[in-house]
Amino acid sequence: MIIDTHAHIHQHDEHEIPEIISRALECNVSKIITAGVNITDSKLSLRIANKYENVYSGVGIHPEEIKSPISKKDIKALKSLSKENKVKVISEIGLDNQKTSPEIKIQEEGFYEQIKLAKEEKLPIIFHIREENNDFEESFAKDIAINIFSELSIGDIGGAAHYFAGKWDYAKKLLDLGLLISFAKPIIYNKSLHETVSKIPSEKIIVETDSYPQHYKPDRSKWTEPKDISNIVNKIAEIKQINRELIEEKIHNNSIKLLNF
Repeated sequence: MIIDTHAHIHQHDEHEIPEIISRALECNVSKIITAGVNITDSKLSLRIANKYENVYSGVGIHPEEIKSPISKKDIKALKSLSKENKVKVISEIGLDNQKTSPEIKIQEEGFYEQIKLAKEEKLPIIFHIREENNDFEESFAKDIAINIFSELSIGDIGGAAHYFAGKWDYAKKLLDLGLLISFAKPIIYNKSLHETVSKIPSEKIIVETDSYPQHYKPDRSKWTEPKDISNIVNKIAEIKQINRELIEEKIHNNSIKLLNF
């Protein structure tokens, strides 16, 4: 069995969701974490999680949604949501250092406050850090994140860098802080990630699809869904030259431990 630790299936047309879940179950996906990107979306994530037994919720405010300083009202709303039984993680949160992104200082404050909330509620975080043009060499946002993680002792609650796309030296900094690395489809086609995959201990890896409605793909059958997670596990096994069933079991156990199942 495997857990899709980061997706957005609640954003699909609601009539599609049972079919998405059914296809996932047929492909050995036991649980799906569907993550909100703002307060309203997080509420929808929770509603869908409450409706389906094997779906769980992440609540959070995505950095691209932080157009102004995060308010006490926002934090209060997230705190209320985070106490619900089917909320397993504070997500999706992060930092985006891109040309069209909100002011980084505002993002930084929002990121900090949401991690503080996660610590208060004893929930892990699932986050992303994106540099301009997704440049592996750039470290501006990464350095900010590392400083915040260190200050707030992120290892106390744990978490994972989702949709990881970076070099081994950055991954190692995250691992040293007590975080995990979450891999998605990029490892299948981006060979520059293979060194990182090969060096990360199996006990520090989880997987995800980051699936959401991909309307830019005219062929609906080509949209990424939780069912596709087996392709990611297969690639990890291939890169690390480990038995496929063994790596799946390790990744599954890592996910269970992180998300307190």
